[in-house]
Amino acid sequence: MRRIILMTLTMIVATLAAAAQSGLQINQIFGGKYVSDPSVTETIMSGEQRFLRANYLSNLATFKGEAKTYAPIIQPLVLADGAQAIGRNVRYKDGKLQYAFFMLKPVTVDGRKHNRYLYYIYNAKPASPTVMVIYFDGVLSKAQAESFVKKLSK
Repeated sequence: MRRIILMTLTMIVATLAAAAQSGLQINQIFGGKYVSDPSVTETIMSGEQRFLRANYLSNLATFKGEAKTYAPIIQPLVLADGAQAIGRNVRYKDGKLQYAFFMLKPVTVDGRKHNRYLYYIYNAKPASPTVMVIYFDGVLSKAQAESFVKKLSK
């Protein structure tokens, strides 16, 4: 019974976060599709949580997995979403996407403008390189968004 309740709550939270990411290609990686892989970490948060409020966020979704497996899947999705961005900072190394920051078109939620951000980070330093995607939206500025990602990636 406890497991059913936990799975139901997870699906509700995933649905709420997916609604904020409506129309984005990266939606394909969220929602538990890859969580059976032990190298994958996925976090989806929305609503009135203290962490979100403290960072001026409404929604947060993160995905981290082995680069060998997930970079070929994730890079095209991130770049497709980034093609519609209103601000960007993209870096390649040896033909591989290393870092991408996209400021996506804002959306209006309850009469307030919510800025939307998408980050992609390829971390080649560990013994097994990883890729990480971070999507979030809220009333935070670009400078606050950059500070938030630095905090998350530590």
